[in-house]
Amino acid sequence: MRSMLKSAAVLAAMSFPVLQGCAYAADADYYRIQSERLVVTEVSSGKEVVLERPPLLNPDCGKEKVVGELVNTGVAAWSVVQSGAPSGSAVSSYASALPPGMYMPWSAVAGWKGPREYVFDYTAVNPAGWEVVRSKFLISYYYGGTEKEADGSPRATAGRYITNLTVKAPELDVSWGWHFNVDAKISNPMNIGTVKNPLAFMRLDMVWSLSTMLFSKSGVWTFELDGAGNFKDLYSESKSLTEKIAPVEQPEASVSWN
Repeated sequence: MRSMLKSAAVLAAMSFPVLQGCAYAADADYYRIQSERLVVTEVSSGKEVVLERPPLLNPDCGKEKVVGELVNTGVAAWSVVQSGAPSGSAVSSYASALPPGMYMPWSAVAGWKGPREYVFDYTAVNPAGWEVVRSKFLISYYYGGTEKEADGSPRATAGRYITNLTVKAPELDVSWGWHFNVDAKISNPMNIGTVKNPLAFMRLDMVWSLSTMLFSKSGVWTFELDGAGNFKDLYSESKSLTEKIAPVEQPEASVSWN
């Protein structure tokens, strides 16, 4: 009996490192990323609406100094996801591209269309096949607003502008042990039209980071939009072009022993 117990103890001692190694491998798989899925879908192109003037969040936007100059009356950056949870600052944060003199006489602004909305789904899957991050972002903005005379007729100088650009995370599920953060950063508004007929342009960078105790990754999802309602997903376009590039084949090295 003692011999049998001794043999069992030796067998258990020998198998413990193996079991421990399997457990560590399983843990390592949980804390790493094997694949990512990213899909952008337009859910609303918008229609003509009458907008109320948004709150002035940028008191330093000043007065127009150059004809055709555009300013952001909102904010240039805000947190969308913080420590794996939707950020409260995203609720009241927005960006815009407007002429400084257009903001105050808001009654002279007309022709807004929207909201134009895009749903941005991001999923991260670990080697064990678990979806450790499931997130849905909503990008929304109004476009096409232009200056009107008091009688409603177009002005001699009239552009197409952007307002109420927002980024929020309506759906978010982050597994235990994972840290996920996303910030929205807006470029300075640009006029890509003419002085007489300005066309607002903005770039939206969604700066993200994903990490665990064994893994860390970060990047930027970039989008462009203008006052005509055009929207471009630069990240997906760049990824698609990169995937089409054929891998470089290394020539076989020939070795001569002479």
